[in-house]
Amino acid sequence: MIREIAGRQNHSVKLARKLQKKKHRRERGLLVCEGMDLLRAAIEAGADVRDVLVRNDLLDELPPGLLQRARREAPGGAGPSAEVVDVGVCDAETLDYASSLGGAADVVFTCAEPGWSLGDLALNSGFTFFLDGIGDPGNAGTLVRSLVAFGGSGLICSPGSADPYGPKAMRAGMGAQFLLPVVTEVSAADLVARLSALGGRGAPVPEVVVADAHGGGDVRTVEAVGGLIVVLGSERLGPGGEWAGARRVSIAQSRFDSLNVAMAGTILAYELSRRVHSLQGGK
Repeated sequence: MIREIAGRQNHSVKLARKLQKKKHRRERGLLVCEGMDLLRAAIEAGADVRDVLVRNDLLDELPPGLLQRARREAPGGAGPSAEVVDVGVCDAETLDYASSLGGAADVVFTCAEPGWSLGDLALNSGFTFFLDGIGDPGNAGTLVRSLVAFGGSGLICSPGSADPYGPKAMRAGMGAQFLLPVVTEVSAADLVARLSALGGRGAPVPEVVVADAHGGGDVRTVEAVGGLIVVLGSERLGPGGEWAGARRVSIAQSRFDSLNVAMAGTILAYELSRRVHSLQGGK
C-alpha cells in the first residue's frame, strides 16, 4: 500500500519514534533503520521490511521490487497480503520527526530483527568477536561490517555493550547486520557455559583470546584451528575479569596506542582472515 501521510500522529511515524529505544525494539522484535542505501542493502539481503516512510520527492527512488510489493494486494481484494510493504509518503518535516539521526532524512523504515541465538553460531569454525562492554553504537556497527568483509563467523554482544541493532549501529554497519549472525545480551558467564557444553559433547572448543593494546602475542601468529573467539573490551576499562586467564593478542604499532576499538577490530579481522585462508591451503 502507498499512502500519503500528513502530520506526526500517524501510526507508522509514532512507531518509528518508539523503536528508537531498545526496550520497544525488543518488545516488538522490530528494528528502525534510516537511509536509502541501507534500505537497498536490506532488500538485497532479503530482510523482512515492514513499513517505509519516504520523503515525497523520493518515492520513485525506492527499489523497484519494493514498490511492486507496496502496490500488491491479496487475491480477491481481501486486503494486503503478507508480502505487501506499507509505504508512507510524507514531507521533510514529518520524516525528520520520525528520524533519530538528525539532518535531512530521506527514508525511515522498520523491519523484523534477525532472531539469532548463541546456539546458532559456528563457534568452532573460523573466528567470532565477543564485545564486552563496548558502549559506542558506531563502533559496534563498524565491527559487524568488518566481520562481514573478512569472513567472520559471527558477533556476540554482552549486556553492557551497545545494541548492534540500534539506529546508529545499523547506519554504521550499512546492512551488514542482515548478513551476519549477531547475538545480543550474552554475558561472559553464558559464553563460558556454552564453551563448556561444547567440550562436554566432545566437540572442538574454540580458544578465547583477548585483544590487548598494551601487550600480548602478535595477532599474526595466532592459529585459528578449531575456532577462535576474540574478546574486545571497552577502550578505557578493557574486558571483564572473566577473561583474566585468556591469552592476550595485540597489533604491532609504531608509537602509541592510536587505534580505537573499531579500527583495531577491523585489523584483527583482516589478519585472522589471512590466517584462516592460509591454514585452509589458500582454497
